[in-house]
Amino acid sequence: MVEDSKKPGLRDRKRTATRARIEAAAVDLVLRDGLEAATVDAISERADISPRTFFNYFDSKDAAILGLKPQALEDDLAEQVARPSDVDPIEAVVDLVVTTMGVGHGGDADLHQQRVEIMRRHPEVASSQFAQLNARKNRLVEQVRQLLARTATFPDDAELTARATIALAVCASAVHAAVETWVGTADSPAATDIDGPDDADVIRQRALSLIHSTLKELL
Repeated sequence: MVEDSKKPGLRDRKRTATRARIEAAAVDLVLRDGLEAATVDAISERADISPRTFFNYFDSKDAAILGLKPQALEDDLAEQVARPSDVDPIEAVVDLVVTTMGVGHGGDADLHQQRVEIMRRHPEVASSQFAQLNARKNRLVEQVRQLLARTATFPDDAELTARATIALAVCASAVHAAVETWVGTADSPAATDIDGPDDADVIRQRALSLIHSTLKELL
């Protein structure tokens, strides 16, 4: 019998299960005891792991609460998003921002709704998503610069890095505004139905609409 090479191995399945257990512990603690009580030590104890193991999966407690992807995985995904050359550059930059933020409920509607409730109670938690952008700003600007250089619209000249910085800032601001709108409306059927639009798609489309409408008014 030939083993399916695409099927996750035992080690990968264990890592996935541990990651899910940490996320669930973090969310449960915040909803039960509040944000301040959900320390890394408390989350680790509830998930039955050591704090050292916790940091093998997440950079911070906010990352665990929101289920943000580890940096290595984010960077790999960001490279994949930035690679296509046949897409609208603004759409590609918005995709890059959304991917780096790790938006989406991954099919677990209950956990998704719990996270939305946490963001409503503690809006400051969502800032962790945007802290990821700041922490990776130089890398993201370079990816955007390479992306713009492959288009006919943006010449690869001395100003391209500055244009890439502006494009990233505009798209990040639009995604930020879209996330705030999403949190405020995430109890609607469209946002909670797993078979409906994915959260990332909802946020992406809202961000693009904001960018195009704003630029139309400004120019």
